[in-house]
Amino acid sequence: MSTATTTHPSRPSRPTPRRRRRPGFSIQLALLVAMAFAIPAQLYLAIPIAGRIQTAYGVDAASAAWTGAAFSFAYALGFLVFGPLSDRVGRRPVLAIGALATAVITALTAAAPDFGWFLTGRVLQGFAAAAFAPAALAHVTERAPAARRPVALSLLTTGLLGAGIAGQVFGQLMAEHADWRAAFWPAAIGYAMAAAVLWRLLPPGSTGSAASVREVAEAASGLIRTKGPAAVFGSALTVFGSFVAFYAVLERELRETSGFDADQLLLVQAVGAAGLLAGPLVNRRFGAKGPRTLAVAGYLTAAAGLLLALPAQAAAMTGVLIGVSALFVAGTSLIVPGLVGLLHELAPHARGTAGAVNTFVLFVGASAGQLAAAQLGYRPMLVVLVLATLAAGLTVAVFTRSAPCP
Repeated sequence: MSTATTTHPSRPSRPTPRRRRRPGFSIQLALLVAMAFAIPAQLYLAIPIAGRIQTAYGVDAASAAWTGAAFSFAYALGFLVFGPLSDRVGRRPVLAIGALATAVITALTAAAPDFGWFLTGRVLQGFAAAAFAPAALAHVTERAPAARRPVALSLLTTGLLGAGIAGQVFGQLMAEHADWRAAFWPAAIGYAMAAAVLWRLLPPGSTGSAASVREVAEAASGLIRTKGPAAVFGSALTVFGSFVAFYAVLERELRETSGFDADQLLLVQAVGAAGLLAGPLVNRRFGAKGPRTLAVAGYLTAAAGLLLALPAQAAAMTGVLIGVSALFVAGTSLIVPGLVGLLHELAPHARGTAGAVNTFVLFVGASAGQLAAAQLGYRPMLVVLVLATLAAGLTVAVFTRSAPCP
C-alpha cells in the first residue's frame, strides 16, 4: 500500500526589504562644500548692500554697519551651542534643521518692515547659520576615509574661506543690478532645498552623546585647560583675524594710492582667492605628513606672503601686492584644515565641542582683525600680522603633539 504525498505549490517568498543606500561620501562632501560657500556668505553679503539698507530704512552709516556686526556676534555665539548639540543629537538633524531655519529666517529678514525688525532678523539669521560649520566639520572628520580626510577637510574649509569673497561678489551684483532685498531671496530658496537634500543624503549616525549641558560645558572647559587643544585655539585667533585685517588694509591701500573702485577691489579679492586652491592640492599630495606639519607650513607660507607685501606699498607695485595676496591666502588655506585635523587627533571624544570652540575663536579673531585694521596703517598692521602668524605657527609646532585628551 503506497502512501501518496500531497505537494502544495510553493508560494513566492517575499523579497527582503532592502535598506535604501545613501550616496557615497564624495556626494555628501560636494554638497557640504557648496553649502560652505553659501551659508557663511550671509555674513559678508550685507557689506556691499549696506548703503542700500541705509537708504531703505533711513538710518545712518554707523547703524547700517550693525547689520554685519549683529550677524557676526550671533554667528560666533551659535558655534558654542550647535557644536555640542551635534555631539548630543547627531550631525544630520543639526545640519538639516539648521539649514531650514536659516532659510525661513533669511526670507523673513528680507521682508522686515523696519530697521529694528531687520536687525533682529540678522541676529537670528547669524545664530541659525552657525549650525552648519561645526556639525559639517565634525561629520567630515568622522566619515571621511583616513587617507582622504586631509583633502576633504581642506575642501570644506576652502568653502568657508571662499564664502567671504562669494558673499561680497554676489551682494555687489545685486546692489548694482537689482533691488537689495533680491540678495536674500535666492539664498533662502537654496537653503530650503539644501535642508531637504541634507536629510536625504546624510546618514543618521549615532544617537549622539547622552551628556548633559553641564557635562558639555565641562568638556569645553577641559579642552581649554589642556595644552594641545588650548594651543590650537590660541593659534586659531590669528587665522581669520589676519585674513580680515590683511584685506582691510590692502583694500584701503589700493583705494588711496592707486584709486581702485569697488569693482576693482572685488577683482583683487578674486585673484587672491586663487590661493584657496593650494589647500586641497597640497593636502592631496602631502596629507600623509599629518595636520600638524601642514598647519605649521601654512603659517610659514602666510607669514611669507605678509613679509613680501611689506615693501610693496607704492602704487607702482600694485601687481606685486595682488600676487602676494594669493600666497597669503594659500597659507591660510593650509592652516584651517590643519587645525581641524589636529583637534580630530587631540580631542577624539569631543570633536563637535572642540570644533565649536575652534570655530568660535576663528570668528572672534575675525572681529578683532576688523577692529585692529581700523586703528592701524598698512605697514604697522602687516608687522603685527607677521609677528602674530609666526608666533601662532611656533605654538602649534611646540605644543600640539598628537596625544589625545584623557
